Amino acid sequence: MKKSLLALVLIFIVCLLSVSCTTDSYDSDLENNATNVHADDATVTVETDPIIIPKKD
Repeated sequence: MKKSLLALVLIFIVCLLSVSCTTDSYDSDLENNATNVHADDATVTVETDPIIIPKKD
């Protein structure tokens, strides 16, 4: 009983550690992509139509 419980706890800890490492690399990739997107947005100018407010009768 104790050996099986210990094995389950070890498997659970290994799963948590692997998820933690995966999310760290994912977060760093996400930050790099966000920086690239912001740099691309700075070079693009977007023209919008003027707002036309109708006159009241």
